Amino acid sequence: MYRLFISVDLPPDFLEKLRGTQNQLKRSLANYPLRWTRPEGIHLTLKFLGDTDPARIDDIVAILTQAVDPHPPFEISAGGLGCFPNPNKTSVLWIGVEDRDKRLQKLAASIDNATNSLGWQRERRLYSGHLTLARVQRNAKNPERRHLGQQLSTLGVPQNMGIISVDEIHLMRSQLNPQGAIYTSLATLQLVDK
Repeated sequence: MYRLFISVDLPPDFLEKLRGTQNQLKRSLANYPLRWTRPEGIHLTLKFLGDTDPARIDDIVAILTQAVDPHPPFEISAGGLGCFPNPNKTSVLWIGVEDRDKRLQKLAASIDNATNSLGWQRERRLYSGHLTLARVQRNAKNPERRHLGQQLSTLGVPQNMGIISVDEIHLMRSQLNPQGAIYTSLATLQLVDK
């Protein structure tokens, strides 16, 4: 089985800014039980497929080709700090994505519909683009999670860290190991102006 997801790659200059922001946050939040995401492992995930039989990859690529066809390339910006599910029960720290025209949301919906046709469940929530910086360790107590959520609003993370061009998506394989996940692009699908 392959652990698969569909994502947008981040440009190297943006990843470098993300690394700097993450290092700043590591210093500010050093007393909290956080597991930090390696910057090179941060993707703008559009759909998580999970464990998948490799024999299905050709079918996935075929439906993704159809799903991206109506979507021309576009740009989004990213910045600002937030958390899931809410500041009182912080579990994930993230950098937000500005999607004013809902183009990223529409692309994610097309992918969700396409993968549903192959048997994957539709997402229950409306897509919210984000870049995961850290996860709170499972053994963290509720007061720690709440205090962390309150602390986030005091940290100076730029509202606009840069532009991300969305001109292709990737079907990615994630191989988990103790040193961190290894990511491999199994297919790249271009968004093309019509």
